[in-house]
Amino acid sequence: MRNQLHKQLLRLLPIQLLRKSLFLRQDYRISKHAGTAPGTLIYTGKNVGEPIEFTLFQYTEEEFRHQTFGKVADVFAQIDPNQANWINVSAIHDTSVVREIGEYFGLHPLVTEDILNTVLSPQYEDYDDYIFITLKMLNFNEETHYVEQEHISFILTPNVLVSFQERQKDVFDPVRERLETAKGRIRKRGIDYMLYALMDVVVDNYYSVIEEYNEQFILLEGNLIRNPNQEMMERITFYTRHVVELRKSITPLREALSTLINDDSFIEEATRRFFRDVYSHLEQAISTMETQREILNGLMNLYMSMLSNKMNNVMKTLTIIATIFIPLTFVAGIYGMNFQHMPELTWEWGYPAVMGFMLVTGLLMYIWMHNKRWF
Repeated sequence: MRNQLHKQLLRLLPIQLLRKSLFLRQDYRISKHAGTAPGTLIYTGKNVGEPIEFTLFQYTEEEFRHQTFGKVADVFAQIDPNQANWINVSAIHDTSVVREIGEYFGLHPLVTEDILNTVLSPQYEDYDDYIFITLKMLNFNEETHYVEQEHISFILTPNVLVSFQERQKDVFDPVRERLETAKGRIRKRGIDYMLYALMDVVVDNYYSVIEEYNEQFILLEGNLIRNPNQEMMERITFYTRHVVELRKSITPLREALSTLINDDSFIEEATRRFFRDVYSHLEQAISTMETQREILNGLMNLYMSMLSNKMNNVMKTLTIIATIFIPLTFVAGIYGMNFQHMPELTWEWGYPAVMGFMLVTGLLMYIWMHNKRWF
């Protein structure tokens, strides 16, 4: 019932909203990096209103606790090398915080720069003492019908995982629930497994966005067959542009994951098997997007065919009408000539006879065309 109602809402989605773009971007300011030295910390995103929040999750197989802090120094004081530590940093617009974290973990200046560079494509780097990986988190907001994109970065050390987010809202709640309730194997394995769990939920969430687009394509195809108009073409163009944008946000992660799986880092071999599973899910998502591009190309071709067919029907109707009126115009033209001696002009039944002749002629032509199956 919920899916049917949601589909009806999508069916009624106005074209004005589509023109605003379903893919909610962050108003990136790439030009802010122009001319700056490598390693310069500049936040290129737009989310600067939320307060920065630090959440520390610490766990072993038997114990679990989490705390929220307002200062990063308080987090550092609580790190326990005998436990797995996951530090989640929400809202990264304050460059001083990223600099302080970078100094604590000894991060390369280019890494701290890339954490704040929200236009950066997904990538992976191994710095011996730690692993750096960044990707895009996508979330479909069912209330606004926007696809929200967020830049996510991870720093993985042997016992600490640090995640950086642009906003406090995320898709990590299932992982937090598994941590708190000790469901599955998440608390039985090391911190590298936590990185897998977070990346896995991000990749799985790509499917929710892709499925929303699939529903729109199904509705679009039905509406296109019934009424191929200008609005349908705008919708096809809109989705084509955003599927390309979606693919651009996801596809580079494939190479980053492949490098992570094959790299000689401190990630355990047992955990690499799970990363291979994420890789296969990502491959499937990318394959689905390729199919979506073909579907959109097919819809555009269908639109052009339907539009051409519609135009042909109009032209056929106009041609039939014009053909029927050709002999009638001929007769009317004869009796419109200004000759003085035209016997039919003085005949009492001349007018009814001509009108009857024109009516019968038009009717006979209509029957003949219908028998020829011209309409």
